Amino acid sequence: MKTLKLNRLALAIIAAILVSISVTGCEKDDVTPKPPAGAVHIVDQRLVGKWMWTNSSDGAYYDNNGVYQGSAYGLAKQYNIGADGYGSCYSHLYSTIGAGTYIEVNISSQGFFESDNQGHLGYFPTSGTYKSTSGENRPLRADELWNTQTNSGKSDLVQKLVITKVGGRDCFQVTATNGTVDTFFKVP
Repeated sequence: MKTLKLNRLALAIIAAILVSISVTGCEKDDVTPKPPAGAVHIVDQRLVGKWMWTNSSDGAYYDNNGVYQGSAYGLAKQYNIGADGYGSCYSHLYSTIGAGTYIEVNISSQGFFESDNQGHLGYFPTSGTYKSTSGENRPLRADELWNTQTNSGKSDLVQKLVITKVGGRDCFQVTATNGTVDTFFKVP
């Protein structure tokens, strides 16, 4: 009984960490694009299209009978970038850590992208939804969105963006301040 309660507590803590990582984004240097009023958002045309990043745990989850159930957790992010800078972002995370437990969170948003020639890319969500297997299904709150009136709020900013090829596939890579390199592959 105590083990089951500890497993659920551990799952709740891990789920909270995964959700906070997904919701907070990759905030980097203070790079706030300020396009002229009524202008199309500036985005490198090589970034136009659909891009996906994924990550999952090295650890696996097995049920009580020793049957493989999959990775213990997984994360994915997909950007859809339009030529005018408008687009969307879809974030997905799941965790199967703990006996008989499973949590999944899906965050879909629409907004705009901005890039510059110094390797910065920003995504600024202006509307969206949050859904989870815990029963939460709601619009994104104001603190989870970019406010176009005040030019402040939630944004997903990356730096050191390099457009390249990996294994013959188009991709862009971003480097975090701690040196971690994430690769977003272009998908059809």
